[in-house]
Amino acid sequence: MNVSFAGVRVAVLSLLSLALSACVTFERVPVAELGCDPALAGEWRPARNGPSDRTIVISADCTVLWPEDDGGTYTTTLEGFALGGSRYLVFTPTVADRLMSSDGDMLRRAPKDSVYLARYRVDGDSAVVWLADPDEAMRAPAKGQATGVRLDETDVHVKGSRAAIAKLLRARGDTIFAGQRDGMQQGAKQQDGRGVMRLQRVAPVAAP
Repeated sequence: MNVSFAGVRVAVLSLLSLALSACVTFERVPVAELGCDPALAGEWRPARNGPSDRTIVISADCTVLWPEDDGGTYTTTLEGFALGGSRYLVFTPTVADRLMSSDGDMLRRAPKDSVYLARYRVDGDSAVVWLADPDEAMRAPAKGQATGVRLDETDVHVKGSRAAIAKLLRARGDTIFAGQRDGMQQGAKQQDGRGVMRLQRVAPVAAP
């Protein structure tokens, strides 16, 4: 898979690059409407992996300025939702492919009209992002929950109605989104689980 990482993007995409080796897509979002979380506003850099001279900039209306390999900036909008006390970001395959510089790979691997989800939490000027774990997404669901279907050796597609996906996330979101319990509940000294990235806000967005 020809994915290029340069400068800050090596650190910024250290988490998201895992999605290229094992993708989890969802048939639909589990809510009727998506929205913007103003808690994401600011300039963010990885809290680990060393310093960087470039940042991800998120405005109060969730417009994102994303640094690209060629020194340019990709502008998009973050959309997400809250469910069961947790917050999620939603990425269309088109946006995910652009953020990952995957040259169409994430588009090809995603079933029609599906989405990628990432779970996150913001605590003051710190944030943690978790990706979905394909093995956990494949576990047999309880009655009424969405079902994980293996598309190939690495990729899983979670199928179900809006209500079924919501029920799955409420019941098993902590285990589906990798490292959730290892990273947060056992403290900062505990090594994060697979698919976890910590971010630090370096400057807030100025109020309009």
